[in-house]
Amino acid sequence: MWVRADLKQRAKQSLRGYYWAAVAVCLIFLVLQYALGTNGSTAASSANSDTEETTINVGDNDISFDVQDYTLPQIRNYAERFVYSETGVGMFTSVVTSAVLIYGILLAIVRMCLNYFIVNPIQVGMASFFYRNRTEKTSVGELAFAFNRNDFLPVVKTMFLRGFYVFLWTLLFVIPGIIKTYEYRMVDYILAEHPDMPTREVLNLSRQMMMGHKWNTFVLDMSFIGWALLGSLTMRVVNVLWTNPYMRATEAELYEALKNQITAEASQADGF
Repeated sequence: MWVRADLKQRAKQSLRGYYWAAVAVCLIFLVLQYALGTNGSTAASSANSDTEETTINVGDNDISFDVQDYTLPQIRNYAERFVYSETGVGMFTSVVTSAVLIYGILLAIVRMCLNYFIVNPIQVGMASFFYRNRTEKTSVGELAFAFNRNDFLPVVKTMFLRGFYVFLWTLLFVIPGIIKTYEYRMVDYILAEHPDMPTREVLNLSRQMMMGHKWNTFVLDMSFIGWALLGSLTMRVVNVLWTNPYMRATEAELYEALKNQITAEASQADGF
């Protein structure tokens, strides 16, 4: 049975040999997640406090009014009567609303594709980076590990189904979703070692490795909460320079411990 303190101690010792590369890897992944998690453009209306007169232009219709001469309800009523007048602006508004809705749907699809085809493979590459650096020096380029033409589609498929299954369980309730997340915790590392392994085998192996270890892994995650709070107080500086590499290195040590344990159990079973 693995011990939390031992994993963290081994992680710190391992990080000494590739610390700055680990910082760079975590920073690249963080920037990528942030870039794909925020909109490139902001669709919001703005008000200029220095402008006293407001003009609405729709087709051949120009309407001007002094904002200070009207109360908000009066302006709203005036706008509603104009929009649904015989000018046909009501239809125009419906078209614009539909266009915005379609834009939102397309944007969501694009972001989802970027997540599955870029972020997820890089996440597997990051797992490979931290796991391999335990025993050999590996460069930042290991992030692109999963973009090998033979490994890419199997990795994308497995990561997609992992996320899909977790999502389905989360629909039942939050707790089952969290449990599934921990069951599939080792998927990244299994793919890092065996990118061509069939999806079903990867998921089953992760469940097998995490059987009886989900609660202890949760406690391990909670042991980093102090570092996470410190990171929030320093505008994520501590997270970038220490917490993120430290957590990833510890997770790699956890994978190694679970793999050794399941290998030992299999050997004992074969002995009988």
